[in-house]
Amino acid sequence: MTTQPKALSQAAVVDAIRGGILANDLVPGQRLVEAELCKLLGASRGTVRSALMDLVHEGLVERIANRGARVRVVGLEEALQIAEVRKVVESLCVARAAERITPVDIERLRALAKKLKDRADHGDISGFAETTHQIFACYVRVADQPVAEEVLERLRARNTRHRFRLTYRAGRAKVAAPYWLDLVDAICRHDPEGARRAIERHAENVQEAMKALAQERTPFAAIYPQADASDDAE
Repeated sequence: MTTQPKALSQAAVVDAIRGGILANDLVPGQRLVEAELCKLLGASRGTVRSALMDLVHEGLVERIANRGARVRVVGLEEALQIAEVRKVVESLCVARAAERITPVDIERLRALAKKLKDRADHGDISGFAETTHQIFACYVRVADQPVAEEVLERLRARNTRHRFRLTYRAGRAKVAAPYWLDLVDAICRHDPEGARRAIERHAENVQEAMKALAQERTPFAAIYPQADASDDAE
């Protein structure tokens, strides 16, 4: 007798969809069709519907009358507010990381910082973005603050559109690299206050860059071809 594969739980479906949004596999404005998600994830219609409602409450998904669910589009003002909250929470994490970091993790962070600089110098935008995430994941892990880590993950997912628009802006890697390098250096020197100041300077630069990018009114569809051009709120 063949054993049927176990259907995904509601929590697992939430994690899968949230992960897709965070990885930019599911882009802002993209429709989330229940039947397609059921087939893709191997979950029941009721489980998928409940998972989407959970993501609505998280602010990652929205339901449009007569059109169903889609990945939520976050406007500039909300994105700036999210960045402000993230700055406060991340300041806690980098300070804790500076206090707790071990020689092994110092060596890892220093190596990542070198890779980051190399990728910025060579204009490797995708590699630069990947390395910044590795640095982020490293100091959040070292900080060992699970509640802060969960909050940052959700804030990061909600700001996916603006984060990707900024990341892939021409010349952004060279502008951002010094802020990342200062942050890594402060953490590795066991300097909590220095780490806080570094993340605050970085966050303020990100917010100013987001405002400047919004003024350029880069077409949404040119960056996220899977989303409707009419969904560009900026």
